[in-house]
Amino acid sequence: MPPTAATITIPEMLTLLDGPHVGLAEAVAHDHYALWLGSGISLNRLPGLRAVTKKVIGFLQSRVELGNPACRFRDALGRVLAVAGPTKDELARCDLDADPATWPDLDVIAGRLVNQYAQMLNVEVDGEPQDYLLWEAVDVPNTYADPGKEPDVEHLCVATLIVEGVASEVVSANWDGLVEKALAELVGAALVMRTHADSMDLRQTPLRANLYKFHGCAVKAKADPARYREALIGRQPQVTAFPHPAAPMRNCLVGLATTRHTLMLGLSAQDADIQDLFVAGAKDMAWGWPCDPPAYAFSEQALGLNQEALLQNVYGAAYKPYTRAAIKEQALVRAYASRLLPALLLHVLTTKARFLADLAEARLPGPEGARIAAGLARLRDEIASSNAWDDGSTKSFLRRVGYVMSLLHMGRGRRPSEGIYKPITSTPVQQFMDDADVRASGLPEASVGAGLLGMGLEAGDWSITSDDPVLPKAAAAVLKSGTGSARIYFSATAESAIQLRALGIVEDKDDAIIVHSSALPPTSVRSPSGSFGRRGKTWVREVSIGALLASNRDADMLMVRFREETAL
Repeated sequence: MPPTAATITIPEMLTLLDGPHVGLAEAVAHDHYALWLGSGISLNRLPGLRAVTKKVIGFLQSRVELGNPACRFRDALGRVLAVAGPTKDELARCDLDADPATWPDLDVIAGRLVNQYAQMLNVEVDGEPQDYLLWEAVDVPNTYADPGKEPDVEHLCVATLIVEGVASEVVSANWDGLVEKALAELVGAALVMRTHADSMDLRQTPLRANLYKFHGCAVKAKADPARYREALIGRQPQVTAFPHPAAPMRNCLVGLATTRHTLMLGLSAQDADIQDLFVAGAKDMAWGWPCDPPAYAFSEQALGLNQEALLQNVYGAAYKPYTRAAIKEQALVRAYASRLLPALLLHVLTTKARFLADLAEARLPGPEGARIAAGLARLRDEIASSNAWDDGSTKSFLRRVGYVMSLLHMGRGRRPSEGIYKPITSTPVQQFMDDADVRASGLPEASVGAGLLGMGLEAGDWSITSDDPVLPKAAAAVLKSGTGSARIYFSATAESAIQLRALGIVEDKDDAIIVHSSALPPTSVRSPSGSFGRRGKTWVREVSIGALLASNRDADMLMVRFREETAL
């Protein structure tokens, strides 16, 4: 049986991104998609709607005055139950004077309220503000802005795509601040993204990315309730009346629905305001069919009725009995966000490296260059299969990437103030292809070097393991073959190579290899007489990818020369 959205592995997901979903993956690498986030990406960190409905019921019941039929909380609780549409028998079994945990039908009622949560939150309590249930019962500021909550895999991956410049427009229906917290962990105090929780926020100075929290932001509401409390959207009149008073925010989101491809992650699209945004966008400028990459994609096990309705609305006349099956098939990515996002991230990083390798001054021609690309893909697949891709291993992977990129450019690890991550580039693929600074950065040659490591891995010449960045001599990778092992370091410039030695990360006695992008420093050791790991002294070997490319025009000879220069 094919894997489900929950059981699909990252390697299996990568196979789909290389195959039937390659258009989606390549478009993400070019920053064509706006990411639309829903509560599904935070389910392992924050209460879902079923838990929210139970919390509201429990909050009201705990304030009911025993024996007082006129109690305002008893009245509100009765109206909340009415929203669920209970049968007479179910209602009779709900003792409003007893703890709801003792109600035999609590789970059934809570489940019905999930699809009616906006009506439930609109129930008024006599003498209290209209948003009383949202602010006090749900306790948005303390539940969704809890500083003790840590980002999960989805938040870390979205934040990394933002830093890599391929998710410049992100829309979230979530109140929590976990994407923002993940971003801060990645880049420290660096200014990368603006968070917009109300229309006035849209006037902020632009940065690399935008996060539009059109249902409000718990973090901002907790810090400044006078301004942002009213921006928290959850009650039915707010949902149906959107955009008032948020017209500029709505117009901005309609623009994204009109001009950007849409990838929905953990978002059911059940709210009327979400449907309205896309219908309005389609009226302005509809997406045609067929459309490759898909104009709309959903990370789900199966499309829900609300998602199908959205497709019907946005494709309009193109959505016909003989096209709708193909439209729905293309729109469905059968993987939950926790599986899709790590695979997309790996695909983006590899795509960048593949394009960068083609920017090397003496790049390999045509089919020979494709061998380097295949090596990069092999390296990617090794990384995919060797990680668990839970929150801990995902964070460890990001920390290793950040460390390797810092070694490459600066010859040192990350400093605490910088965060754990450094992107390959901060722009999407199409923006760095004609960038002279990127061509001269050492990244193209380093990408070729990484491709060679992948080619050797595929040929069975060596195995590759990662190094722990906290180690004082941590390397980009550790190569192991039948004759021994060696640590691999990449260096983009002479300055970064000097720093590697100055900090003691690499010493002359080490069994290590420095892969230079440009010319070797004058003191470098070349063409050693032995092989690493054999009896005798160990030493640092250094090789220039730029020099190898200048004198070798096919991938096999490039690999031979690489192994000779490094004694591999």
